[in-house]
Amino acid sequence: MLRGNPSNSSAMPVVIVRLCFAVAAIASVFWLMLTEPVCQSQLWPSDAGSIVVGWLGGTTSVSFTGAQEINLSWFSVFLRMTAATMVASVLQTVLFRHRFAVSVSRYEKWRSVVCLTESGLRKSSVYAVLWLFLWLVASIESSGRLLNFLITTVPLSFGVGIALFLNGVLASGDLRTGSRVLQGGRASAESDSRMPELKTWQFAVVLLCAVIWQLVSFWMNERLYAELLVPHGDSAMYEEHLWNVWHGKGFRSYLDQGLFVGEHIQVIHLLLLPLHMIWPSYLMMEWVASACLAVCVVPIYQLTLGKSGSSSAAMWLSLAWLLFFPMHYLDIAIDLKTLRPSCYGMPFLFFGIELAERRRTVPAGFCLLTALLTQEDFALITGSIGLIFFLREFRFAAADRSAAFQRWSTGVFLFSVVWVLLAVLVVIPAFRGGEVVHYSRYFGDLGSSPGELIRTALNEPGRVAGMFFSQRTLLYLLVLTLPAGLLPWRRPLVLSAGLVTFVMLSLIQLGNAPAGFEGAAIELPPVPYHHFHAPLLPVIFWAAASALAVGDGRSGTLPKSGAEAAGGRSRAAASARFAFFCSAATALTGSLMPCGVTFWSSESQYGWKNLYAATERGEQFAKVLKHLPVGARVASTDYVHTRLTHFERSYDYSDYLRAVNQYRPGVPMDTDYIVIDTSHRYSQIHSPAEVRELREEPEKWERLPDETGGMFIVLKRRHGDEH
Repeated sequence: MLRGNPSNSSAMPVVIVRLCFAVAAIASVFWLMLTEPVCQSQLWPSDAGSIVVGWLGGTTSVSFTGAQEINLSWFSVFLRMTAATMVASVLQTVLFRHRFAVSVSRYEKWRSVVCLTESGLRKSSVYAVLWLFLWLVASIESSGRLLNFLITTVPLSFGVGIALFLNGVLASGDLRTGSRVLQGGRASAESDSRMPELKTWQFAVVLLCAVIWQLVSFWMNERLYAELLVPHGDSAMYEEHLWNVWHGKGFRSYLDQGLFVGEHIQVIHLLLLPLHMIWPSYLMMEWVASACLAVCVVPIYQLTLGKSGSSSAAMWLSLAWLLFFPMHYLDIAIDLKTLRPSCYGMPFLFFGIELAERRRTVPAGFCLLTALLTQEDFALITGSIGLIFFLREFRFAAADRSAAFQRWSTGVFLFSVVWVLLAVLVVIPAFRGGEVVHYSRYFGDLGSSPGELIRTALNEPGRVAGMFFSQRTLLYLLVLTLPAGLLPWRRPLVLSAGLVTFVMLSLIQLGNAPAGFEGAAIELPPVPYHHFHAPLLPVIFWAAASALAVGDGRSGTLPKSGAEAAGGRSRAAASARFAFFCSAATALTGSLMPCGVTFWSSESQYGWKNLYAATERGEQFAKVLKHLPVGARVASTDYVHTRLTHFERSYDYSDYLRAVNQYRPGVPMDTDYIVIDTSHRYSQIHSPAEVRELREEPEKWERLPDETGGMFIVLKRRHGDEH
């Protein structure tokens, strides 16, 4: 913030020098990230990188070794960023002219905007200098761990740099800071008190963007389904659950060893049963899942508005949710699992928190109870939410505390603890024949059962602590909170509601590194590229909204002074806008949706041409369906399996031993047809000669005529060998 009146001409040269330094510093960071091949490979595919470099005045080429060479001058990047800064200053002088005093000349208005822009870019310069210093230290550090970490986090660092720069050049758009500059650092209490608190158009913008996001999300999911790219296990099996329930086959998929409650206490998708009876389709469940994620903007908006009193802050933070790339992986995971019931539980968690903030305990309790139906690990979050509400009451004077609310929050905590213990130790094992929950094995050598995990933690706390306090855990923290502008860290007590869940996720050992992420210095974590982090996201945005609070932080409790309230709203709006820019900029490199660069790449396997464009494979499958009677029992390979859930029975054809076949290889004896996909990238069978049934049991099976050009192999059990 510039102290004093900007009309003092002697201050302008200093301001301009500072502004040039800030632009030069952040330009240096961007230039280094774009010209270092190891850094750019972390940002986006090479074809997208070539386009970005071209926009900045550079060129790319391929050396004789096949490596990409980037030719981009620092001065070219600096000139373009300087031009962008100047254009932004001029536009703001014109667009915000009504915010200046009438007596101020046009030149004085422009100089004031320049001063505000320089002030806003100071954080950018500090960030850039710090990152460049760390890069220098990492380059000479012998172990290479710091350098590896910086390379791995380049997408996040790049996004933060963009967000700081954009938020800085828009600093003069803030009414309160503009009035301070023009009045020599003194805000006008009278004008601040007249500052509008609520603007309905901002909520309308949020709803419109949510609808657009939902439509785009559903289109992507529909395309994946139509092109046979959705795996049955962990995606379409949930639709099979609904089909089997209302057709009298039980709450199960034929992948399961029994009823699905032997896998998870995950029954929230049964609430969709009436809709499924009207529209019996997997796409109905996808539509609702996308809508559930989009509708979360409503509680986020209301929560932020109640905390800050600023509709602008509420709008920016709500829009940040739609571009928050860890949320996008709940919709379409890195392995293209497109449907998880955790999506259905998200709005219930959000609304439960927002209603509890307003002390509406009955509907809040209903929402949190419904969220528990999502999965048993959601109880770790609901219990922590109850505990945090209980602890927060002690911040207020004894006269302001609510005994009824304390009892409610205590009840939420205790009920959640009992729920998760019963689910993990009693209910799920009872439906698994006494076996422990299957996800105990996710923790690798720490143990394969709850008892072993507890013993390891007690007997070898150093080993457990060593796994937790690691670069991977730090990466988790950055990935989950940095796209929210690090706002959640301003309210550590609220953020601690996710501590237990976060510790559990940090100890997971999946050992996964899918194609498309080669070169990462740190193993690709399950957070946030899968779905495990889902219950953490409402806590993160709860903490972010709480960080924007004006007054004592209670919903609806704002300062009485008009100037104080207006100033608080202005600061909250600027912070929320920064969170939005962080979310948008990190989505450029982290999201697989159209807001991410990867979506538009022709090289990436996640690009729209490879995933969402119509293919012959999807068209040819229609020829297979006409040969399969609805009453048949069909075994099929994955991805095809997704489209065959409405038959009498739908079995899995793979090397995985299933309970429906007494854990023996092959297919169940009552199988009528076998459908084998030969053209998916994960297909293990590519010709009839590789089909076990045709080699070992030719007397039992006949191959139907091929009408698909070899893309699918269809076998039918011969007459006389029926079940």
